[in-house]
Amino acid sequence: MTVLERLTSPADVRALDEGMLDGLCAELRQAIIATCGAVGGHLGASLGTVELIVALHRVYRTPVDRLVFDVGHQAYAHKLLTGRAARMGTLRQEGGLAPFLDPIESPHDAFGAGHACTAVSVAVGMLEGLHRTGAPGQVVVIVGDGALTGGLTFEGLNHAAVASRGLVVVLNDNGMSISTNVGAVRAMLEHDARRFFEALGFVYVGALDGHDVRGLVAALRAAKASTKPVLLHVRTQKGRGFGPAEDDPQTRGHAMGPYELRDGKLVRTRGGRSTWSEAFARTLEARLAVDERVVVITPAMLEGSSLVGLKARFPSRVFDVGIAEQHAVTFAAGLATTGLRPVVCVYSTFLQRAYDQLVHDVALPGLPVVFAVDRAGLVGADGATHQGAFDVSFLRPLPGFSITSPVFADELEPLLDDALRRGRPSVLRFPRGVLPEAVRPAGIAAPGASRWLHRPGAAPLAFVSTGVTALAALEAARPAGFGVLDAGDLAQLDGALVAEAASTGALVLAEEATPRGGLADAVREVLVERRLSPKVRGLALPVDHFVRHGEANAQRRALGLDAVGLARAARELLAS
Repeated sequence: MTVLERLTSPADVRALDEGMLDGLCAELRQAIIATCGAVGGHLGASLGTVELIVALHRVYRTPVDRLVFDVGHQAYAHKLLTGRAARMGTLRQEGGLAPFLDPIESPHDAFGAGHACTAVSVAVGMLEGLHRTGAPGQVVVIVGDGALTGGLTFEGLNHAAVASRGLVVVLNDNGMSISTNVGAVRAMLEHDARRFFEALGFVYVGALDGHDVRGLVAALRAAKASTKPVLLHVRTQKGRGFGPAEDDPQTRGHAMGPYELRDGKLVRTRGGRSTWSEAFARTLEARLAVDERVVVITPAMLEGSSLVGLKARFPSRVFDVGIAEQHAVTFAAGLATTGLRPVVCVYSTFLQRAYDQLVHDVALPGLPVVFAVDRAGLVGADGATHQGAFDVSFLRPLPGFSITSPVFADELEPLLDDALRRGRPSVLRFPRGVLPEAVRPAGIAAPGASRWLHRPGAAPLAFVSTGVTALAALEAARPAGFGVLDAGDLAQLDGALVAEAASTGALVLAEEATPRGGLADAVREVLVERRLSPKVRGLALPVDHFVRHGEANAQRRALGLDAVGLARAARELLAS
């Protein structure tokens, strides 16, 4: 039996002989590599924090003591040491372990977060709460250096040194966020970290070897005994112990799908079809080549948004601003005031972090910023923190915005061209996943405005949908003789076409988002305004809970958002 197999809780880690720690670390690395090979996951950062997490569990007693990890990319060893080793093969699978940390899953997970920069603020609040309630325990933050590119981390640090009561901040410095860190903070950590953190009021310790487990234990014990806020600066190697990750200069194996090693080489398989992200990047590249006004901004998502090639070809016109969504949006607003056409490439779930900037800095002055909103709708294995459920609802009320989504693969180009021509803010939404094989039939109007995708005579029912959900609606509608209306611009529905769809007497509204404020409400607003009262059935993401992790198509089937579910809903509505 291995050392890891003998551990059932962090108490067992504390009971191990010191001479067994190196062996435990080696076993943890192999378990992480095996897990990610089978089911994919955030490999690189977790490989880099193995010794650190072992040292944390040697010194602190969770769950009474609270370990607050920023995001959770770095915490797979923590899962393995807190009673979940036998279930690691279910990671990111429906009904299995969460992709990030989750207090519902384990009391050892102090806080669940899928977005960076939250940990310091959370920890300061926890420590103050423990003091005021008289509850036992100490609080430790484990924050990556990538999170220092985000403003929320600095807001927390600014408060921590004057408000916290012995807070310990462990800075896991591997020189990376997803890819190499950007901006001046990177140089500060390399050359002037002590002066910076001491000026903020912290006792600075470091930089420490993040792979010396005994040295880390000693430093953590000293920090635990301090009554002052302490920052431990720990240098780790992202992807440590896995050659293909160590040799990957772009992300050090940040997030990987299932893989296997053949003759020592990493082999990953994926179908030959392009993803929506890749197709949009190609479309954007073509516009950059012919229009000098077009510039691109991304908040640390060069890889996720398939922009690495664009950055290489247009280094002075593609801006990676770090994990700083608020800055990305307002920076784009500033660019737009000079006559440029900025395109902000951002995931749906990350755009919500910059809502004030959307309202105040883009919508209010009506600036021509294009938002390319990736991962709109269900994202599958990344789970509740990353599901693109709310962007339509928080964008649709903003005056002057357009909100469009392609149905067919060839529609990215005309939608982007239209957005770049507009003198107002524009949103172009597209999902995670590969491009659909369906081709836009001849005679179907170009995307943008509301349009009929299928309009048989005397149809007894019409589907109204948006984006690729229309493909499922088409599959359900054609054999039954139903109509399919693509809602087009969700901020400016064509009332006449919605009324025409309502004249069938029955509408099924289908969207891969929350219906509150989304397509369903937009259609109902038209029906109320025109005093129309067809039968209506809405299919969307749930409004009473978040969709957790799993396989995206299985989730669509469960929610009735596939062709079978849409056809069933139509039959039930007609029979009611």
